[in-house]
Amino acid sequence: MRVIEDVRQILQDFLAPELREIRGQFAAIDKRLDAMEEVNRIRFEGTTRRLEQIQQSFAFDKRISTLEAGKQRST
Repeated sequence: MRVIEDVRQILQDFLAPELREIRGQFAAIDKRLDAMEEVNRIRFEGTTRRLEQIQQSFAFDKRISTLEAGKQRST
């Protein structure tokens, strides 16, 4: 039984610090991903706003309504 305890202690002494270090690296990566996600969300919202402004400037709905009204009058 002493051998099993010795092996367990050696593994714990070696693995525990390594696992803490890996956990810290994952936390740092997670923070970077969160920051990148926020930047991408802001860019996406800005692009969406620009596209909505372009769509409104073209006034497709009004043009289509005008075309349909003119077509109905001509028939």
